Amino acid sequence: MTIDRVTNSVAVASVFSQLWLPSLADVSQTAALLLPIAGLGWLIIQIIWKVTGRDQ
Repeated sequence: MTIDRVTNSVAVASVFSQLWLPSLADVSQTAALLLPIAGLGWLIIQIIWKVTGRDQ
C-alpha cells in the first residue's frame, strides 16, 4: 500500500467520522466496563492454575 492510499484512506475516514464515531464511543464504553471484569477473571484462573500445580 503506498503512502498516497494511506493518506486518502485517512482523509475519507475523517470525512465520514460523524457516521462511525458514536458507535466507536459505544464500543469504548463497553470495553471500559468489560475489560476489568475479564482481567479479574483471568487473574483468578491464573491463581487457581498456580495453586493446583497444573503449571508444571
